[in-house]
Amino acid sequence: MAKLGKLKRQIDLLREIQRITNTMKTISAARWRTGRSALEKARTFVEQLERVLSLFGPQKTYCESIKPLLIGLFPDRGLIGNFVTVLAQEIYRFLEDRQLPHTQIVILGSQGKRALSSLEKNVIAFHPLPVHRMPHYRDIRDILYTILRMEREGRFTHLYVGYMRYISVSEHKPCVEQILPYTTTSSFSGEEYLFLSDMESLYRSLLFEYVAGKLYEALAENFMSEQAARFILMDTATTHAREALDNLLLLYAKKRQEKITQELNEVTGAAEALRKFVG
Repeated sequence: MAKLGKLKRQIDLLREIQRITNTMKTISAARWRTGRSALEKARTFVEQLERVLSLFGPQKTYCESIKPLLIGLFPDRGLIGNFVTVLAQEIYRFLEDRQLPHTQIVILGSQGKRALSSLEKNVIAFHPLPVHRMPHYRDIRDILYTILRMEREGRFTHLYVGYMRYISVSEHKPCVEQILPYTTTSSFSGEEYLFLSDMESLYRSLLFEYVAGKLYEALAENFMSEQAARFILMDTATTHAREALDNLLLLYAKKRQEKITQELNEVTGAAEALRKFVG
């Protein structure tokens, strides 16, 4: 009976695990569905801003030594496989390839503090991220004002963002992308257009929206990648739990039948012994 009790506890545990993983899979699927539209809008918004900014051409050239600032976007919760590790490795690789050991780093998302622990001396700021919904545009406004103030003060010359780019439910890849200084390969020139306002002021206003748009787009890409990765992981975990549960239920039924058969044999043997004794 002790073995049956142990099997029963294992079955109950697997059923609870299956319930949790299935719930998490459903939540991730719902967040992924609500995030698709926001991601497409963010991509379109940035594309349109890039088209407008390309009319101005390059506006600023940095001759002094590079002072890089990198924003790393990470999840706020675990249970996401090697998602965080892969993204951190890409950031490490980028800094090594570009030979930027003294890069200032801003971490968004709690998992990034652990993943980039060896760069702790480079981290100048940390902010958690909301995980219960698709990020809103307003979520990056405060950090955006801080970043642009730092740029005006000359505290950095180049701005990069490291995040996980969403490709499909089953595919996403880590990347580190340059945001500032804005560069374009367009052949357009501001001289071909008539601007009815001060070009410098207009350019700064558009650049502000561009940086905001790029940061939000990166947040949306990272969020969608996270939800897709968690959905796949929880779906796999649910399947494995179901398979293990089926095997345990089969083993439980077999052991229970053996126990019943043993008890019947004992009763039959006792009855036979009693009959002989009485006879």
